[in-house]
Parts: sequence; structure tokens; C-alpha cells
Amino acid sequence: MSEKPLERYFVDTNDLETRKAKSSDFIGQIAGYAIKFDKPSVAEAPFTEYVAQTALNGVDMSKVLALYDHDYANILGRVDAGTLALDVDEIGLHFVLDLPDTSLGRDVYANVKAGNLKGMSFGFTVAKGGDVWKRDGKPVRVINKIDSLREISVVSVPAYDDTSVLVTRSLDAFLLGEKEQIYRAKIKELLR
Repeated sequence: MSEKPLERYFVDTNDLETRKAKSSDFIGQIAGYAIKFDKPSVAEAPFTEYVAQTALNGVDMSKVLALYDHDYANILGRVDAGTLALDVDEIGLHFVLDLPDTSLGRDVYANVKAGNLKGMSFGFTVAKGGDVWKRDGKPVRVINKIDSLREISVVSVPAYDDTSVLVTRSLDAFLLGEKEQIYRAKIKELLR
């Protein structure tokens, strides 16, 4: 069985906050929302994406990592180490991250505090049948069920450059299906 490709989703939250450290092992905390339900993805993407409030129901978040820019070499914390706390509420997925006293931790903390880093993203796989495509001007994807949440990331650049092949193929299939429906309707009309 092949593993599902990891997808990434960006949320420009503009509400990351810094907090003082709880112990000397950490330089401080950052907190905010890694996922906001029912909010559109960035406008520059070739499609608009929403995460439904049902998307995280039943998802195991016990081993989620906190990264910088989706880079597994830049780990900032993790749930199973007690340095990352995740909580699903009516707004979305809230997090509190104890930043380590490392070069990366200090840099991320300083950049969030200065307002240079404002966005969050997350890496996930969609459950089979867990998304729906429709058209509202440009294509719209609604993620109703996430299969696994692997990481949340503090990100520097809001982009969909990392969109997986699965999403691209899914978008292509949606667009092809639309063209096929139009073509079939025209043939039906001609045959009348």
C-alpha cells in the first residue's frame, strides 16, 4: 500500500503571540492558530481551499511536530515531548509552543515578536473521500476529513509551491470532469 502524499496548507493568521518562558530550558512561547476552520486559503493559489470544522474529528495528534518552514531538520517542538500543546476549538487548531533555547528557537521567537513571521502552515494527508471540489468562479476545495496531521510550521513565505501531486491531480481531475460534462451536454443538445 503506497503512502499518501503530504499536503501543506497556509494560514496567514496575523495573530501569533509571544509569551515569557515557563522554565529556563526555553526562551519563550509562541501561540496562535495553525488551522482556522472555514476560512479561505491565500488568494494567489490556483484554487481556494477551506478546512471544515469536521476535518480534525478523530485525528491522532499525539505525535505532531512543530517545525520551521516545513523542514524536518528545523524541529521546534513536539506533542509527545510536552513542548507543543494542541487544542481544537470552534475557531480551529490552537497551539502553544515552548521554544527551545537554540539558535533556531531564538531566531523564530525574535521574528514572531518583531512581526516578521506571521503565518502558520500544516502538513497533512486527506482521508479517502475526505475532500470535495466545486466551482465558485475558480475551483474550490473543501477538506472535510484529515487522515493524519504530521506537523505544523511557522512559515516565512505563504505559498502553494509545495502543493502535492495528489492535490494537483485532484484539481486536474475536477477541471477535466467539468469539461467532460460540458462536452456531453453539447452532444446531447445536438442529438435532440
